[in-house]
Amino acid sequence: MAEFSRRSALRWLILPLLVAVMLVGAVVLTLPDDKLHVSFLDVGQGDAILVQTPNHQNILIDGGPSPKALNLELGKKLPFWDRTIDLVVSTQPQADHLAGLVEVLERYKVNEVVESGVPYNSSVYQEWNNSVNESGVRRNRAIAGQEVDLGGGIKLEVLNPPGELFQGTSDDVDNNGVVLKLEWGEVSFLLTADIRWDGEIELIQERPGLQSTVLKVAHHGSNSSTTEQFLAVVDPQAAVISVGNNTYGHPANETVERLEGVVGKENIYRTDDNGTVEFITNGERLWVREEKTPS
Repeated sequence: MAEFSRRSALRWLILPLLVAVMLVGAVVLTLPDDKLHVSFLDVGQGDAILVQTPNHQNILIDGGPSPKALNLELGKKLPFWDRTIDLVVSTQPQADHLAGLVEVLERYKVNEVVESGVPYNSSVYQEWNNSVNESGVRRNRAIAGQEVDLGGGIKLEVLNPPGELFQGTSDDVDNNGVVLKLEWGEVSFLLTADIRWDGEIELIQERPGLQSTVLKVAHHGSNSSTTEQFLAVVDPQAAVISVGNNTYGHPANETVERLEGVVGKENIYRTDDNGTVEFITNGERLWVREEKTPS
């Protein structure tokens, strides 16, 4: 009887220790460091990008089509005690970019929201609009030329949309999307939302300095974007396609072939194949971490 009691006590002692070790391990994995982390989140057929700076700022660019998928990915990247997102950017009002953001306002303390300013009629956009208004969060429109100083030499620049929104393009909602360039030292990221070929031409003509280390491929790799001219100007070393199972044919074979000709097949990352793709940089070097989703 006594021996059984001793073994039971040992088991009860070991279990809390194992739990403690697991918690410590989880904390260590999510602790901020002195590097910039840019994660292209695996949220299905849509866009969601999390930027984490060395001075502990969290910037969420789009939320994908699924609140559940976004919350799962944010839970992996943010420490459980960190419930603040300093800036949310909604690059455009369609559901594959916006739907996941609605619950973010409920689950996190959001300090500021930046949007394209494109009017849009949908139930998802109406829900988002109501949620932002009710939350009282600071709300601004993105306009080309704005810059955000993220500290330590890191800056986030708005390249699109212009002050007067485009009209009469191949798709005004897509072409007025918020295009951002994130830059630190020798490493930069061009985040192109869903702009199309005519939006790319405008960027080439109006925005110098498009060359970037990493290109977030526009419109999930659709053949409506990522033209040869645009790739020649951006001249990326790596490319990321945010995409999930879809009936649109994304990414288009032609787009992938154009990308392969510039960055090489081995430097093209897809969230449907590679899971969440995280780039880590100190401003001089760049590392990539893939998080493949179990099948």
